[in-house]
Amino acid sequence: MTLAFYLTAAAMLVVALALLLVPLVRQGRRDGRSRGVFAIVVAIAILLPTASAALYMLVGTPVTLAGVEPPKEVTLDDAIGELVRRLEERPEDAQGWMLLGQAYGMAKQPAAARDAYGKVISIDERNVPAMVGWAEADSLARDDHRIDGRAFELLQRAANAAPDNQRALWLLGIAQFQKERYADAVATWRQLQPLLDPDSNVAHAVARQIAVARSRISPANRPE
Repeated sequence: MTLAFYLTAAAMLVVALALLLVPLVRQGRRDGRSRGVFAIVVAIAILLPTASAALYMLVGTPVTLAGVEPPKEVTLDDAIGELVRRLEERPEDAQGWMLLGQAYGMAKQPAAARDAYGKVISIDERNVPAMVGWAEADSLARDDHRIDGRAFELLQRAANAAPDNQRALWLLGIAQFQKERYADAVATWRQLQPLLDPDSNVAHAVARQIAVARSRISPANRPE
């Protein structure tokens, strides 16, 4: 349970006690009883649940009271293993394969991530995130980190299908730059620029790459 849970529970208890005690205080005042006595009662009623919640957060739930062992922390490898087992039973689960590809990417296993994204594409050939994921994973799995062959084709398809996909445009521009198609890289990155926060580090990085690409185009062919 989280800190927010305990604070919320304490607040709810305080409100409930207030709803119960306020009428009693008013009735006591009408009967001529001391205001100080009721002030003490209200203070105890508010402080007791608050202090109990704080103590519970500090001490935690004893295992003997819970009756069970606390759950073990789930690692990324555990999550990957569970996904693999689920997909063995449901191999047509495109969303599951997508999650597996992302998990392999987090685990820095690009070849495995590429295979998982490939499963998604075989199920849904128009899945843009899977196309982009496959191309990126393939480049990371290669020694030269080039975006070539099927990766380049998938990025072109992704950018055509989703012209506002920032990762697709960024990676496609890199692929075009690697192929020395500098004018194409400039055009692709300029398409990306309006989608970015102009004050962000990413926008500044794209602007620098555009300047580098423009500098490599012959003056006669340089775009305005």
